[in-house]
Amino acid sequence: MSTPVSTTPSSPPAPDRDGDGFGPRLSWGAGTALLAFIATLGATIVTSIPAIAIGDDTGTAKATGSVVGSILQNAVFVGMPLLIVGMMVGGLRRRDVGLVLPPKAWRIPLFVAVALVLYLLISAGLGELLNAGGQEDELPDKLGAKESLLAGIAVGLAVTVCAPIGEEFLLRGILYPGLRDSLARIAPVWVAIALAAILDGLLFGALHLGGTKAIFLPVLMVFGVILCLLYQLTRTLYANILLHCTNNSIAITVALDWSFLGGLALWAAAVSIITLLALAARRFELRLGPPKRVGGVTPAR
Repeated sequence: MSTPVSTTPSSPPAPDRDGDGFGPRLSWGAGTALLAFIATLGATIVTSIPAIAIGDDTGTAKATGSVVGSILQNAVFVGMPLLIVGMMVGGLRRRDVGLVLPPKAWRIPLFVAVALVLYLLISAGLGELLNAGGQEDELPDKLGAKESLLAGIAVGLAVTVCAPIGEEFLLRGILYPGLRDSLARIAPVWVAIALAAILDGLLFGALHLGGTKAIFLPVLMVFGVILCLLYQLTRTLYANILLHCTNNSIAITVALDWSFLGGLALWAAAVSIITLLALAARRFELRLGPPKRVGGVTPAR
């Protein structure tokens, strides 16, 4: 007489905390994160070629080159980490880098508003401490944004759409969790979070060397730290992208001396474009189906 074979699994499947059916998130360590960061910086050298080819003989040419360069650079900020981390730990999906909405997503705008106020207060204090009150950011002028209204809108959309997506994906979606998870092996979690946020902030500030006056770099470093803590608190990169987009909208509005309504229109357009891109990414991923992952989570490296 044969013994019936049980079809009951020995252990329950891993919980699907984000509700998209793709299981728990992948993890990676500082080595993989730094490799992706360095490789991305190296690859961005190629993105300067179109701007050089277009030239800067006129303000229009300068603005065109800046917009094309920004699009290509931030495409590399997304594509290169996907390639490097994907090779090291497996194919990445949106959930792995925080591009999902957590439970109680309605709280995200509240967290973003608090983080923005905190950043503005700290940056104002640093500005006074560094005697930067009379200094102006020359980046919009370098990008050709002051050439005309059309150039200002084009450059404005580039810095409020492309930059927040690319920089947040690389710095907070890839680099910060890799640093945090490696540091958490040798230090308490809160220490790992703090150190990872500080290191990430320093690299975020260094990323803007050459494009921003040195006196503004400490402010950018603080902004990077706040963005890390916001991501840690909300567990979604959408909060970071929204804060980054809002800050850049304010900066470009002030730099170009636009009215409040003009700045608000730029911000609304940027948020709309980012939302459409997020929906398109979700639709594309759903068509791909669940990734093939052994054991649910790949160990950090």
